[in-house]
Amino acid sequence: MSATLNTLETLRKETAKILNVESVEADVGLGELGIDSLNVVELIVFCEQLYGSIDPEQLNITQYTTLQQLDAQLQEQQQTA
Repeated sequence: MSATLNTLETLRKETAKILNVESVEADVGLGELGIDSLNVVELIVFCEQLYGSIDPEQLNITQYTTLQQLDAQLQEQQQTA
């Protein structure tokens, strides 16, 4: 379980960096955080570094997707890879 917390925390920090803010909540939708389509591309590139090989086509990312949900999707991809 600690690996999940570590990736989620790292994802939160990187998202805050992308948005140039101090911190972001893991349970708030990406749209509400201020993530736009260019930010999503940045985020996916970072996720490939953080989680290893991922399939962006398999991710369900909408403006309502939270970082927690994104982390869970990426964790699941790692386990099935």
